Amino acid sequence: MHEEYLNIERISLKHEISYPQTGLVIADEKVAKLYPDLFFTDASLPTLYLRAGERQKSWNQCLKVYDFLAEHQASREDIIHVFGGGTVCDLAAFAISTFKRGCRLYLYPSTLLAMVDAAIGGKTGINYLGFKNYIGSFYPAERIFIYPPFLQSLATAELRQGYAEMLKCSMLNEDLLLPELDRIFPPRDQLILDYARYKMGICAQDPYDNNQRQLLNFGHTFGHALESFSNYKIKHGDAIVLGMYIACEYSFVEELSSAEEWEQYRDWISQYPIPKAALSFLSDTALSDMLPQMLQDKKWDNQLRLVVPVHGEIKIIEVEIQADQADKQRKNNAHPA
Repeated sequence: MHEEYLNIERISLKHEISYPQTGLVIADEKVAKLYPDLFFTDASLPTLYLRAGERQKSWNQCLKVYDFLAEHQASREDIIHVFGGGTVCDLAAFAISTFKRGCRLYLYPSTLLAMVDAAIGGKTGINYLGFKNYIGSFYPAERIFIYPPFLQSLATAELRQGYAEMLKCSMLNEDLLLPELDRIFPPRDQLILDYARYKMGICAQDPYDNNQRQLLNFGHTFGHALESFSNYKIKHGDAIVLGMYIACEYSFVEELSSAEEWEQYRDWISQYPIPKAALSFLSDTALSDMLPQMLQDKKWDNQLRLVVPVHGEIKIIEVEIQADQADKQRKNNAHPA
């Protein structure tokens, strides 16, 4: 991995954007249709259009990227320009990181979630065997270009997913300004850049997610499990907010937080407009049913790593899982439902 790419200077805020002049292009097909003047030109580079969505973050779609790169004889020195949201960035970056052991990568995130989170920090991945990001790599982009006008065509529900990650970061760092969550609209350009640089700064200190960077998983152990268990009917950001709520509730129940702290966290999270369908799914789902998803990318020595509030500060703790539960996880991991 090129650790030097984990630098806030690698992120550029663009008010104008032009079609690349060299290399190859991978783009979300919806983004391409929304911006035909950018993508459909007489001098177009070889371009692969991909469908977005968690169900598309699959091995089969990864093979499409490999076939595309091989067909056009991409070399390790070629720049692969990727336009899209989080799922397209994750998938394409993973394929690019493993094709000939890695080509040059430029990312052009097209959603708020990708701008403040998915495109930042170098985590790539595809979903496999029903588990989210089960196969992946660390491969930060050489350059990340944030073009806020992309957000003008983004649906409110998709903007909300980016707001969820911003809410998470604001709970980790109170110095980050949080947009009003009762009115979902594209945030100010500088605010987007502030959040992107905040995450990049943490990733630069802990490139391989061994220490401080794990705090960015606040809400993700429970949230990713909800996402996968719902077969991705619950969107990523909505799931992460519910995951943060569960983490804070767990902290209170286990007496790691006071009643006053629990109330404060609950008020903070309640600003986010959770869809009723997601709340209904959560109320009908037992956490024990999601144990396989919660353990899938964690330690195998019967320890579940959680990020939860501990006496006013969000910290990483480890929770011991009973042997019979871990055995059940291993069986489910080998033969997922």
